[in-house]
Amino acid sequence: MEQLEANDPESIGPYRLLARLGAGGMGRVYLARSAGGRTVAVKVVRPELAEDQDFRTRFRREVDAARAVDGAYTAPVVDADPDSAVPWLATTYVLGPSLTEAVQTYGPLPERSVRALGARLAEALRAIHRAGLVHRDLKPSNVLLAADGPRVIDFGIARAMDGDSLTQTGVVVGSPGFMSPEQASGRGVGAPGDVFSLGSVLAYAALGRGPFDGASGAAAQLFRVVYHEPELDGLPPGLHPVIAHCLAKDPAARPTPARLADLLAPGAAGTGPAADWLPAPVAAELARHAASVMDMETPTRGTPATPDRPEDPAASHPLTVRLGRAAPEPQPTPHPATQQVPQPAPPPVARPSRRLFLAGGALATAAAVGGGAWVLTRPDGGGSRPRSGTPSKPAATSAAPQPVWQFSSADPMGAQRPAMVLKGALYLEGTGLTSLDAATGAVNWARQDALYYQTTVVGGRLLTQLGGVTEVEPKNGREGTSAQVTYPGNRLIKVRNILAGGDQGVYLLVQLTAKGESEGEAGILAYRPELVGVRWFQPDPTADDLLGHGRLSGTTLLHTDREAGIVARDIADGRRLWRVATGNRASWPIWCDTERLYCMADDSDLQAVGLADGRQQWRIKAKGNRFGPVLSADGTVYTGNGTDSFSAYDAATGKVRWTCYLPHYPGTGCPPVLVGGTLFVPGGPTQGVHALDALTGRLKWTFSDPANSSKANDWYLSTDGRLAFARLTTKVYALPSG
Repeated sequence: MEQLEANDPESIGPYRLLARLGAGGMGRVYLARSAGGRTVAVKVVRPELAEDQDFRTRFRREVDAARAVDGAYTAPVVDADPDSAVPWLATTYVLGPSLTEAVQTYGPLPERSVRALGARLAEALRAIHRAGLVHRDLKPSNVLLAADGPRVIDFGIARAMDGDSLTQTGVVVGSPGFMSPEQASGRGVGAPGDVFSLGSVLAYAALGRGPFDGASGAAAQLFRVVYHEPELDGLPPGLHPVIAHCLAKDPAARPTPARLADLLAPGAAGTGPAADWLPAPVAAELARHAASVMDMETPTRGTPATPDRPEDPAASHPLTVRLGRAAPEPQPTPHPATQQVPQPAPPPVARPSRRLFLAGGALATAAAVGGGAWVLTRPDGGGSRPRSGTPSKPAATSAAPQPVWQFSSADPMGAQRPAMVLKGALYLEGTGLTSLDAATGAVNWARQDALYYQTTVVGGRLLTQLGGVTEVEPKNGREGTSAQVTYPGNRLIKVRNILAGGDQGVYLLVQLTAKGESEGEAGILAYRPELVGVRWFQPDPTADDLLGHGRLSGTTLLHTDREAGIVARDIADGRRLWRVATGNRASWPIWCDTERLYCMADDSDLQAVGLADGRQQWRIKAKGNRFGPVLSADGTVYTGNGTDSFSAYDAATGKVRWTCYLPHYPGTGCPPVLVGGTLFVPGGPTQGVHALDALTGRLKWTFSDPANSSKANDWYLSTDGRLAFARLTTKVYALPSG
């Protein structure tokens, strides 16, 4: 949930706007309240769609049909004006997480909850079909979980956006993993298609994954839906035949919603308003937060929206939000004070708190009134994660502290790399190399020489690479020991990349070439700088070159290869131990700790691989394009998932500990850094650096410098354990952890 911005209207129709819930394909969604106190979600159509008369015709027809839906387990349309200059509709607001949020946070639901979920969703489909509608986009994110049962949202909207019955044929609209085969192949979609989608939703609820997951890309997933059998291994025996029945390829072979409700009724949780149908942790969250949204009386407003800010494509999705009164938008102070200072919000209008009406048994009723807004906070931590919507800066709980020091350079060449840290000093790479005192920011020395252009810190050494490898004296920047330039057999060593280093030596990606030849034998080479000698060389034709990355963990060397994999080698002799496929030949560093490697799986998901044997220990499915860079510390893995959230996971199990909403999280090649109990996360170029409580995920403050912004560069972070060093364009800021 986001505060209203200055250019948002105060009201839509008879509804006073309270906050933004998000935006997407159809338009913006607001939390609003009527004069009589009814809380609704108001969807306002985008201006370009409003000008499309065909869309208006479809929108008017679908709104009329949706008004006729009267099922107990739907979030119905309660008001609309399709003929307004800007068409809008208002739906019942359901206070509860989406099924996606609940499963991702707390894991699969028990059988009794899945049965209750399925029986009630079947009832919702009956009501939708009675009104002459077909949902066509039933998926976990379109199912909200309230105290008195689930609610189906967005029925009819996909059809209004598509318009196939009026103007188009053969158009596929929906979510690939939850479509029916007939929908995936572009054929006509009827009520049996919704039953197939419901079967996929129930499989997801029971297994924590969809029955057609595993394919890379939408096209491959659609192919699986049409031609492959669903993967239902792990379903409870009592659910397997029912869900398999729903997932029959032949629409005529699927049960009707009424029959499905009967099949699921035995063993389902109770059906009363206060029935204990949800797992205890999810139910507890409902109880803790139900009254918070109802406390919202006075909307707060921020600055006008940035014109070029992209909107999230999930227009009608339920959104995860922060419950409670929105905090004021932090305002930047003039340079050089590089912090954002919250300004006080206008005093609220004196009105009785709605919490007076939400005591005791009214809690379940309150939970049934609301929609798309939720924060899932695990018992062992805090945090929040809106699923979608137009990103904006989350409200920090305090102002950012002043930097301990800041440094500005005239050399822009190193803006895409973090500052390197070694022995109490920072090293800034550019067209040359500059050394700063880490405590004060004072310049130790500067060398404007192309020799220093490719410099890195490995194994406690400052090394520069330009054809060969040369050690640089950290105290003065002078050229030190150079690696030998020939290999036994009179072959030249052409260094392609410095991978890693440690007590036993430095590990390089090289080519061995005969004199007069431009290309040679690729492989991994280890050498000892102090001995100026080669320890070993292992040929590897798949070894990457300019994109290669490496990391050392104990006695294991990890490096990327040219075939989107990561290879593990024994540093004693370089022999290959194992290889894991990532599906992603990214130029990001390798992330590991002393026990596990953390890397991509199928180009998007995050997997943990044991260093001892190369076996996958856990895997987390990506919510957006792919996971961001990873930091592993103290048994916790910190990383971004998608473009609007940042999470902490148990390193041993992959279970989520907390999730914090961070709009415009860039997912760059720079991981977060940990300083004491503060986790520093790089935001987008205009978003600054976020300081989170590492234990709970609470946003403490966000640092930015209004005098230094760039759309071309991201923030890059490093640390010496005492300060966090944030680099953007030509400036470096030393940030305290307080």
